[in-house]
Amino acid sequence: EGSVTTGRTLDGLTLPRVFADAVHRGGDAVALVDGEYALTWSAWRTAVDALARGLQESGVVSGDVVALHLPNSWEYLTLHLAAASVGAVTMPVHQGNAPSDVRALLERVRPAAVVLPARTQEGGGPLTGTALREVLPELRAVLVTGDAAGEGTETVTEMLERWSGEDPLPVEVGPDSPFLLLPSSGTTSARPKICLHSHEGLLTNSRAATEDTADAYAGTLITACPLTHCFGLQSAYSALFRAGRQVLLSGWDVGRFLELARRERPSVVVAVPAQLHDLVSRVREDADGPGFRPGRILTAGAALPPALVRDVREALDTTLVVVWGMSEAGNGTSSLSADAPEVVSRSVGRPTRDAEMRVLDEDGAPCPPGQPGELYYRSPSMFRGYFGEPELTRSVVSEDGWLRTGDLASIGEDGLVTFHGRSAELINVGGRKFNAVEIQALLADLPDIGPLAVVAAPDPRLGEYPVLVVTERPAAAADGTAPRPRGTVGLDEVTAHLRGLGTAEYKIPLELVALPELPRTPAGKINRRALEQYLAEAAERTAVPPAGAPRPGLRTAL
Repeated sequence: EGSVTTGRTLDGLTLPRVFADAVHRGGDAVALVDGEYALTWSAWRTAVDALARGLQESGVVSGDVVALHLPNSWEYLTLHLAAASVGAVTMPVHQGNAPSDVRALLERVRPAAVVLPARTQEGGGPLTGTALREVLPELRAVLVTGDAAGEGTETVTEMLERWSGEDPLPVEVGPDSPFLLLPSSGTTSARPKICLHSHEGLLTNSRAATEDTADAYAGTLITACPLTHCFGLQSAYSALFRAGRQVLLSGWDVGRFLELARRERPSVVVAVPAQLHDLVSRVREDADGPGFRPGRILTAGAALPPALVRDVREALDTTLVVVWGMSEAGNGTSSLSADAPEVVSRSVGRPTRDAEMRVLDEDGAPCPPGQPGELYYRSPSMFRGYFGEPELTRSVVSEDGWLRTGDLASIGEDGLVTFHGRSAELINVGGRKFNAVEIQALLADLPDIGPLAVVAAPDPRLGEYPVLVVTERPAAAADGTAPRPRGTVGLDEVTAHLRGLGTAEYKIPLELVALPELPRTPAGKINRRALEQYLAEAAERTAVPPAGAPRPGLRTAL
């Protein structure tokens, strides 16, 4: 049957212990680079201790929540380590969230401390220190980055300087202590679920993934992913396990990324597929080529089209490691650095060493090898449950510990797991269902098509029909002298391409929509819910052709 089992127990880890070990091995070597700001391991230890003591003196105690609404930065990682040192629980909050969404999360969790960018204190918005203290009586500290604090706040630098040289008061932090509250990405639900992880759970998973996906290294890691996302945060833990230097990028900018990569010469790059697409496009336009060669690139967060796998290998001459994971599970599967290219092209590798996986059909029966079904996951390292929602936890985790992932996958006889998309990515055309990921992968081979999504639009007769959404935006000229328009593929070309591949007619998009950019979640994933909502609203405003009729030509949405 379609299942695979690996064996491993929890490692008894805590983040303070992992960090102390890295400091011991790293000494006076550079540990962290944030722009022009760099910290050695020993200096980072001093900063963590000072902020940990500062949090305690502000009233933060073991079990309290510290919310970090920050971009990738030295402040983010240092405060995460400081919070763990005093037994507090970190809740990362995506930068891309609207202020009202951030406040809604904070009101659900009731943190003792919140850390925010300085810009949130401008204009009397819902995230000012005064506004937050009015609705969060438990709040003990509101910290901001930058040089100037607003009313009811203190800057991170001020706290660091005030408690510099002080050690935190002793606190027992156990392997099973609450460690992280991780909000889900929110691609299919307006209200994110909040996953509770323990120290030993998430860190055991991170160490297993680190050992599986890379040979030993003590070099440099650059992550382009937000540290508020599980994949990005686990890359930071990976650097700690290796006592390697990590370089932070505050937000995605392909030009800035290339500048850092050429300067820092990373051994490992961590990026999602959309970022890799941007990187390959820019490198091909640059007469000087990439200017760096990482030992490997780790990617996750979305299905990986075979064309992108090929393009990354050709443009960057490196090994690509693909990871599947989710907020509840951490890193669930990965390919290996020694795997053949076709493994990455057709699968997401094998389960990490602490995991079991199985695939069940709609009746709950095991699928035979190679047959797609719903993916179930079990591991001692996965999340402990959804914060404040025990009924929701019981609805997705069985009594014997199997997590219903909502992902569609198949497991081959060789144990390789192939990802077929989310259940939410199924499009139902008059009762005939298919997964959008299948068509997206076929279309990725079209030249110059760029990022794309196949989503469902409402239809009065069929219920839904597939729509291809692409980007239409200028790209830099190869010689850098002037922008040139990038042609957008036409619907006729799409139809001919898919028919030439033998695609069933009901799976072929009937309409093509071009947007300046595809909407994305704060985690960098294409926001399918936003696209489908847009198409539904457009259908209400527009006369829709008869169901099943082709939609000729290009419809451009401004």
